[in-house]
Amino acid sequence: MLMLSLLAERELPLQELIELAKRVQIPGYEAVYELVDDAVSEGVIAPCISSGFYLQCEIWDVLKWAKCRPSAKTSQLESALSGACVAGNSK
Repeated sequence: MLMLSLLAERELPLQELIELAKRVQIPGYEAVYELVDDAVSEGVIAPCISSGFYLQCEIWDVLKWAKCRPSAKTSQLESALSGACVAGNSK
């Protein structure tokens, strides 16, 4: 509700509200938020829509890639992978 009120009152820039909505509503997006630029530069994914807007399958690919990285935060990624797996099976 707060997000909608901020949008209605134009209190935050539109791009910030879009990013907030993606981080809250798109399964797995929060977990890959800081990793996706590296994943794109390493060729893990090539965004079909545009930079910053990723399909669920692209998010899933980044999660799998990140889990294999030595610097991966295992607990955060395991949780996100579980959620993405469930979300992926719901299609």
